[in-house]
Amino acid sequence: MTRQHHSLARQVRQVLLLGLLSAPLAGLPGVAQAAGEAASYSIQAGSLSQALTRFAAEAGITLQFSPDLTEGLVSPGLSGGFSVEQGLAQLLANTRLQAVGQGNGVYVLVLVSEQEQGEEGIQLPDLAVSARRTQSATTERSGSYGSSTGTTALPFNASLRDTPQSVSVITRQMLDDKKIDNLIDVVEHTPGLSISRYESNRGSMFSRGFKIENYLIDGVPTTIDEQWSAGEILNGTSIYDRVEVLRGSDGLMTGVGNPSAVINMVRKRADSKELKGSVSAEGGSWSHYGASLDVSAPLSPSGGTRGRLVLDHDQEDSHVDYLESRKDVFYGTLEQDIGDRTLLSAGFSHQKDDTNGPTWGGLPAWTMNGDYSQVVALKTKRSQGVSPDWTYWDSDYSNWFVEAEHRFNDNWNARARYSRGERESEAKIAMLYSYPLDSETGKSGLFYTLFPGYVYKLYMPGYAGIYYVENIKNDVNLQFDGTFQLLGRNHEAAFGYDRSKERFTADSRPGSISADDIPGFRDFAGHVAEPDYWFRRNNKKHEITQEAFYAASRIELADPLKLIVGGRLIDYQVDDIKTSANSFESNNEVVPYAGLVLNLNRQLSAYASYTSIFQPQNYRDIDNKLLAPIEGNTYEAGLKGMFFDDRLSASLSVYRMEQDNVAQSIGQAPDDPTRQAYKSIDGVVSKGYEAEIAGEVTENWQVYAGYSQFKARDANGNDVNSLIPRRQLTMFTSYRLPGALNALTVGGGVRWQSKVWVHQPVAKTLGVPRLEQESYAIVDLMARYQVDANWSAQLNIKNALDKKYFAPTEDGLQLYWQEPRNAELSVKYQF
Repeated sequence: MTRQHHSLARQVRQVLLLGLLSAPLAGLPGVAQAAGEAASYSIQAGSLSQALTRFAAEAGITLQFSPDLTEGLVSPGLSGGFSVEQGLAQLLANTRLQAVGQGNGVYVLVLVSEQEQGEEGIQLPDLAVSARRTQSATTERSGSYGSSTGTTALPFNASLRDTPQSVSVITRQMLDDKKIDNLIDVVEHTPGLSISRYESNRGSMFSRGFKIENYLIDGVPTTIDEQWSAGEILNGTSIYDRVEVLRGSDGLMTGVGNPSAVINMVRKRADSKELKGSVSAEGGSWSHYGASLDVSAPLSPSGGTRGRLVLDHDQEDSHVDYLESRKDVFYGTLEQDIGDRTLLSAGFSHQKDDTNGPTWGGLPAWTMNGDYSQVVALKTKRSQGVSPDWTYWDSDYSNWFVEAEHRFNDNWNARARYSRGERESEAKIAMLYSYPLDSETGKSGLFYTLFPGYVYKLYMPGYAGIYYVENIKNDVNLQFDGTFQLLGRNHEAAFGYDRSKERFTADSRPGSISADDIPGFRDFAGHVAEPDYWFRRNNKKHEITQEAFYAASRIELADPLKLIVGGRLIDYQVDDIKTSANSFESNNEVVPYAGLVLNLNRQLSAYASYTSIFQPQNYRDIDNKLLAPIEGNTYEAGLKGMFFDDRLSASLSVYRMEQDNVAQSIGQAPDDPTRQAYKSIDGVVSKGYEAEIAGEVTENWQVYAGYSQFKARDANGNDVNSLIPRRQLTMFTSYRLPGALNALTVGGGVRWQSKVWVHQPVAKTLGVPRLEQESYAIVDLMARYQVDANWSAQLNIKNALDKKYFAPTEDGLQLYWQEPRNAELSVKYQF
């Protein structure tokens, strides 16, 4: 691969423009496919540079070219059986580019005139880029913390650099190195995202000042109803190739325009035409044990039929007394090539989570002082548990999907997709200490000094109940996309139709635990008499139907300038079966989208984008009525860069979001202490900036880092959502040692966030001070030893410095201690 000193220096200077420093990586080509042998490929239409990179990776060749040759060009894609030369010819059709073989699996891309085409002795240019085997459309086995492509923001095959919004990609290597095992971990380790995990099985996820309410599986939305959660934050990552995070409004591709972020978990595919897989086992703190199997193989001699199977089991106790959990995951998928132009895929996944001793809320944060004149902070241990031994929280999630892709010709493609998700949960939980404690007895209650020397004590009963949640969601998507020429330039277009129908039911059997049966907080030993429960009643039942048509186009205005315009036309209907007054319907809502991308040079681009916000809400006010939809606008601008053969990505963005009808928690509902009530706030403005770098610094050095900062205030200048840290820094890096120690990789990182606080009206009425968690930093460490080509062992230490920190509950009366230092050792056999 050709390198020149002035090219390297220029790249380093450009990275420094984003406040980042990197160094080059020399790639080694893999074993090449014989030029005359045919192999099967499935490469989507889109960016020519990306298509060539994927083809080179799959064919095992080295393809050298200068990036300006492919700038702005698109490829019709490749589907079916081709030799190397046939595949290159197909990808380069109608481009005036030609791949010239140099022997030993090396090809050079050159630009030729019409007269020169077919002539010999073409002069080869100086080369700056080589399509390397380590790059691939998927991220597993890439060994990289970086990715050059994303599929969440736009309906095109777009590089991150050509996407006018902020997108982070958590690659499979990052998931493995940091032991990111569930959705909680994803949020904790992604720049600009945060989570307030206020109890064992639920938590609030945030981005840019607001709650994240949707996450996607292969682009299909899955709604999270936090109050009636069925354990969504425990969703495992073993079946996913990567996780893409789009920060900001998502109105074009994923439905209504949620202003915070979208988390898209992209499944592993059955795309291997040879037997590949891995088997692993792990053990760690709090009696943690786990095992997993991941196998992908051809199911026919030609490789036209392929399959993949993933099994994963996890079980552990916890740093919290009486809390233990078990998780089982199954995933199977098939792919079938039909001719050269059609690909069918189908699959099924199932995750079962069983938790014993789950927490409902956290530990009491406050107690009365000795003379009952003041509420003061209560000192508690991280290991203290207050869940009775008869509590549990069990959930199941099943997902079926089928998809068909067809290439009509060199320019146009179609895709049809159906998905069905079924989620069920049953939880028997209890909350024993919801108010400040009596300094003498340790019981929870209200305390009134009637006259000097006499305090009236009203001890509060505990809340208990059995809660049932069922959520069934069906999604259909049809999309057509392709390329076209107009006024001598290449452009892209996509249009499609989405329809989803979701049925949600939440039932309960409440119970009350007498205050006399609840021991003092310090005396709790895991058992409280279980109450009698009332008859099963329905708390919430509704159906949500959404239909949408969307269209978008990427128009090449000039060689370096592209305009992306589009919109989504939405019909949204909520049928509240329990309370018809809460039914809601909105038709012909238009969510426009516009973006500009200006390529400053071969590595850097500048962008700006706009989209509107329309977000129906599940939050209810003090009278149990749904809040009106959030409406507003999002503006964003920034710089993006791809460096060193697209192995290192960098971005810097600024944004401003303007919203009305934003939900603000006001504490417990007076008619139901187990329910949080909210109010709408108008004139909310959130503005901030983010910076990120991800990928290879050198061949042995991976880095992933990001910083975010924002302000969110209402029309009166008051802070909104103070539970969200205003500043965050996330960093992680790994390095494979050189020379005789090259079997050892070491890594480490830090997660820092500024303070969070809460002070709700109910707490103020009780004389409770503001509950505040000061800023903190968490250090994580990793080491992996590659025993041989197949065997490896890895040690992870999370919260290595054993920082003690908590998440406040929204009412400001309780806190949930986060995990202390813990370690995990895993062994993997990969084939």
